[in-house]
Amino acid sequence: MPETMINKVTSYLDSIGVSYELLRHEAVVTTEESARVIHVDGCMSCKSLYVKDKKSDNFYLVVLPADKRANMRGLASYVGCAKFEFATEDKLFEDLQVHRGSVSPFAFLNEREGYSVPLLIDQQVWNAPKVKFHPCDNTATVVLSSNGLRNFLESIRKRVIVVK
Repeated sequence: MPETMINKVTSYLDSIGVSYELLRHEAVVTTEESARVIHVDGCMSCKSLYVKDKKSDNFYLVVLPADKRANMRGLASYVGCAKFEFATEDKLFEDLQVHRGSVSPFAFLNEREGYSVPLLIDQQVWNAPKVKFHPCDNTATVVLSSNGLRNFLESIRKRVIVVK
């Protein structure tokens, strides 16, 4: 399955004309491992978190710089919630068909029809010249411009909320 996700992501990016670089590497799960294994000059390392509103069944994908701590209350305030908590591994797989350590905005390609999780993306990531994410497989990394990321998100009609 993972190799098919790499192909799904790169084929989709090709189909919408987004330039990218695909890097293959050993499996990495944490941002620390990723920083050690994958270095691209001038590129923002990112982490993606699948969270839910503590009081409802509303889910969100949060993208932050790899070295930024997630403020669950502060992030939740952007969507009128009191606090976020991490979604379960089962819910992550049910909604986006990925496992922890492989989640990224590219997982939106796996959303079922009629289901659309909003994206909360840190302003530093949104404004970075280049960003990198797993193509839903932690043995590869896709490097693309922030404009390429924006084009991807626009092509799938993703609701994007830029956070500080």
